[in-house]
Amino acid sequence: MLGDASILPGSEPTFEQRSIVHSCAGGVAPSTLVPVVSLDALNGMSLEPIRSRIAPEKVAEYVAATGDDADRWSRVAPPSYAGALLFMAAPLLLGREDVRTYTRVLVHVDQRFEWHRSLEIGTDVILNSRVTKVRSRGASTFVGFDVGVDSPAGRLLESSSTFLLGEEPASAPGADHGEPEAAHRGPNETPTKVQHAGANSPLPSLAKSASRVDLVRYAGASGDFNPIHYDHEAARNAGLDGIVVHGLLMGAWMSQLAAATTERLDPLAELRLRFRTALRPAVSTKVTGTIAGEPTGGIERVDLAVSAEAVDLVTGHATVRVE
Repeated sequence: MLGDASILPGSEPTFEQRSIVHSCAGGVAPSTLVPVVSLDALNGMSLEPIRSRIAPEKVAEYVAATGDDADRWSRVAPPSYAGALLFMAAPLLLGREDVRTYTRVLVHVDQRFEWHRSLEIGTDVILNSRVTKVRSRGASTFVGFDVGVDSPAGRLLESSSTFLLGEEPASAPGADHGEPEAAHRGPNETPTKVQHAGANSPLPSLAKSASRVDLVRYAGASGDFNPIHYDHEAARNAGLDGIVVHGLLMGAWMSQLAAATTERLDPLAELRLRFRTALRPAVSTKVTGTIAGEPTGGIERVDLAVSAEAVDLVTGHATVRVE
């Protein structure tokens, strides 16, 4: 059933009022779909709430798949686990049979996360999601998708995504050079505590790369099973030269560098990402960051980028809670 079942219109739902339709051990429960004639009909639609838990085994799997620091994230999930929570809810929209027609091309354009509390392991959570905008441009449609993550103690996290959906790729793929060996990748550094000199200072860069095996592991850990990240033919049918790295995996690398500037368990207040250019597996990248100005109100801005061969693949910034 779509909508806020059992929630009175105009009232703020309590944690216990929200429906149970998901657990980390299983998939999304079948929905009664109201077919849409066009994507415009989705605008403003609220989807079924999902109940889940920040489970220790899922967090450990995610930390390993993103190359993060396992010792640091033993009590709480890393901030980038927000991506896994997002993709608990996203299939309720993107997996609808009446939406799949429009998702031969599916591109994550930009992303914003805002954290209100640390993501404590073992916490029960409710995810409420809503389509916030639908805007068509030619054969493509931009869809805004928001997710709020609540716990018994209150709001944990807010996520705002923009997806580009299309029935046909904008252009044909380039020459088919195949894929690298499944386990081949470049350097993949684990983040460590960063010492920086203050305002306008660059941070030490972080070397990152993902093999095709890494991408399968990340898909399993995050729930993002878009086949362009592991299926060569699916990627080329979507107009790409081959398999590409998940945008939110690169976003996780960026959040690792920002989080390394503090030892807090709730290091990030906000992260904004713009996905600009696709990254192929096994390509070496650098994650770079610069402290932007002096801290204000206990918050420090870090400008971030993932780049390869002098091309920025993802850009953005994080606001970091400083000691």
